[in-house]
Amino acid sequence: MSSPTELYLPPSLPYPIKLVALPARSSSDVQRGTRLLDYSYTHKSPDAPPEVRFGTWDASIEGTLTKWNFRQGDTVSERRARDTPAVLIIEPCKHGVQLGGLCCLCGKDMTSFDYTGFSDASRASIQMTHLANGPTVSFEEAQRIEQETAQHLFSSRKLSLIVDLDQTIVHATVDPTVGEWIAEGEAWEARQAKLAAAAENGGNKDAADPGEVPGDEDDEVNPNWEALKDVKKFRLGPEALGQPRGAKGRGKEKLIEQEGCMYYIKPRPGLPEFLQLMASKYEMHVYTMGTRAYAEEVCAAIDPGGKIFGNRILSRDESGSLTQKSLQRLFPCDQSMVVIIDDRADVWEWSPNLVKVVPYDFFVGIGDINSAFLPKLQPLTPVAPPPPPPPVTAVVNAPSSPAEEDTLTEAEKNEILTRNTEALEAQVEERPLAKKQEELQETAAEDATAAAAAAAATKPSVDGVPATNGVDAQPSAEQKLKKERPVRKALLKNDDTELGRVKQILELVHERFYTAWEQHKSEEEVNRAKRKHHKRTEGPREHDVRTIIPRIRTETLNGCHILFSSVIPLDTRPEATEIWKTAHAFGAKCYTELSPRITHVVAAKRGTQKVDAARRRGGIKVVWLAWFTDSVALWRRQEETPYLLEPEARADTGGGGGEARLASPPSDPQRISSDPEPDADDWDELSAARAIGPLGGDVGASNGEGLALDEVDWDQINDEVDEAMNESDDDGEGEGEGGGEAASVQSGFSEDEGTTSTPRKKRKRLRSITPSEAGSLNGGDPDVLRSPLAKRKKLAADRSGASKLKEAFTAAELARPGDDDDASAERSRRSSPVNGSGEEAGDYGEDYDGTDDEMDDEDDFLARELEEEWG
Repeated sequence: MSSPTELYLPPSLPYPIKLVALPARSSSDVQRGTRLLDYSYTHKSPDAPPEVRFGTWDASIEGTLTKWNFRQGDTVSERRARDTPAVLIIEPCKHGVQLGGLCCLCGKDMTSFDYTGFSDASRASIQMTHLANGPTVSFEEAQRIEQETAQHLFSSRKLSLIVDLDQTIVHATVDPTVGEWIAEGEAWEARQAKLAAAAENGGNKDAADPGEVPGDEDDEVNPNWEALKDVKKFRLGPEALGQPRGAKGRGKEKLIEQEGCMYYIKPRPGLPEFLQLMASKYEMHVYTMGTRAYAEEVCAAIDPGGKIFGNRILSRDESGSLTQKSLQRLFPCDQSMVVIIDDRADVWEWSPNLVKVVPYDFFVGIGDINSAFLPKLQPLTPVAPPPPPPPVTAVVNAPSSPAEEDTLTEAEKNEILTRNTEALEAQVEERPLAKKQEELQETAAEDATAAAAAAAATKPSVDGVPATNGVDAQPSAEQKLKKERPVRKALLKNDDTELGRVKQILELVHERFYTAWEQHKSEEEVNRAKRKHHKRTEGPREHDVRTIIPRIRTETLNGCHILFSSVIPLDTRPEATEIWKTAHAFGAKCYTELSPRITHVVAAKRGTQKVDAARRRGGIKVVWLAWFTDSVALWRRQEETPYLLEPEARADTGGGGGEARLASPPSDPQRISSDPEPDADDWDELSAARAIGPLGGDVGASNGEGLALDEVDWDQINDEVDEAMNESDDDGEGEGEGGGEAASVQSGFSEDEGTTSTPRKKRKRLRSITPSEAGSLNGGDPDVLRSPLAKRKKLAADRSGASKLKEAFTAAELARPGDDDDASAERSRRSSPVNGSGEEAGDYGEDYDGTDDEMDDEDDFLARELEEEWG
């Protein structure tokens, strides 16, 4: 006997209501439309006083009434009506399986509709089969079916595996070039078979037709034939292309409409072994964006006996959506035992059941022939924002769930299918593989010509005449022809190993699932007695692929603390980007600032501020972005050594060693926390010339990676600073402090960089030589000036006098032009405090290193003393 059906009071009743009578009693039979209860309620009107009104509630199903949860006289609120079923009825048939408007169990018409507003057709709306017009079931029936399926899987120790076709386990194309190459290879095989048969019949090769069997040296096989040997082909008629009805072709496109299209299917290397092994551990389903006819032909090619997939094939014709795939379409209630392998994660909305596969791209540049209407996969780090799509594309490519698919108009669906057909027509007409083969052949011919020229230039000769070993140096026509014929290179490679990696992951998921299930089963037996007296609580289950797969994924980059540099656009919040979420999904932790926790700096280019700062800090692996993408794609952390981002090498500028240096501006460690994400500062693009400091060294170098401190010519720096200080008497007095800072700037090291570089010992300032003194020092004392103060006094004494701004003039003096020279000279001598006090300059020893303030004080003291002496 089936379980009772719970009937709830409809939400449209005028709550609160009072149950006046219950005409239907327990254990009585009710029909559809039978009155179940009478109720009263208070009607309130703004223009009239409240009044009591009455209503009834009738049965919408038929069966035997078993229990009332309400009693006569009860007042029922809207919340109570929503939470508590009013009555329980046992139905003779719940109509849980329906097909074509009829109940598959009792044959009753499900399309009838009456005043109760309830339709039996709505009771079975879930489609679980792989057919477009298959039966639909109710939620209760779906649960029962999935429980039976789970028990079957448990008994055989299997899981369910949903497999995508295109670019996951096969690659397809409609380029006719593939057919021509296959025909060429098959013809070569036939010629070789004839030659082998002739050799077995007496070794007489002349028995074969010389027109059909060329010589061994001329019979060259197509270089792509070895990779094309296992390619399957089939033709689909125009009705199987999925082209909308009424679409008209243009020109050559009519050929596809009339004759259909030839498909070439390349199985992924190792596919037969992969399918055989997985079939022993998984119940396998096909879910593809191709048409039903296409999916059946591909499955017939890779599974001729139908032992692996059977009839478990779901295409876009039955899925209910042209842009999305839904796990609920096949497993509406429980997805804990379902694993997905697909090359696209976006169509599954990044389901935790998904194991993403590296796309299979055997036919170079073809892509997925059944996904032309899907949005293009965006790279993790786009170099530039993609152009805005056209309005139609934006509507079509927007992600949509199966429930939203009905909102697409018929015109939009036809537009989607038309675009896919146009993509196939473009392949047939443009032959992209033939063009790529020609480009490859031209490149090979150029390389061969260059190699031949290099070999001829280095060929040994005797007395200027090339050696010929006694053979005529003039090549024969046969040799010329052999030299002119270039070596044909293969465009198609048969070197994919992705299925081996996927096999390891699926085996690990299967092993962990059943290990956890066996542990759960043993715990269930132990705790079975305890649960008889306690309420059963369902916690998270360990035997759930939605827990196991993410856990395996997080083990990939577990323990990695990543700082991205020049990867995330500046105007984007890092936490919202796809690469940030991907890194967290694979177990890494991401940061926007350099800190001691960082283990990896993932950069998209050299010379960024974060890259240089990480090098100076040490202990951090600076790698290219490819290290991250390869680790994520392969679900395995890659060795960092091949991906290390080495400093940019450039010519040495005189520092010695010729070693690689960083062509980047100086980095201030104190500004890392405010560094925007990513490092897209303008100086990232500076040329090498700008990155070289004024001394010919690298501005950003430190700690052995760039210019060492002992390589700086400090004497030259001090000379430049002293000359700047002594440009005038007045200006020289306040530049003592600026000299040290200027020296730091000229040497290319900032104050912050000094904390990370080797500290310079305190030095006594060395004297500088002015151009006027250079000649006198050649034969004289090299220490004429023993201190900056003495030097200033000497320069002041050598001048004609002090600044004329300090002189005083009267009108009478200006009126005597003849006395101007004498008066000016006298005033200059009186206004200069160093005249007659040259002995003070010698009071400072050679090692004196007084501060500038002390020098200024001493200068003022001497001036006051001389003024008092002169009166």
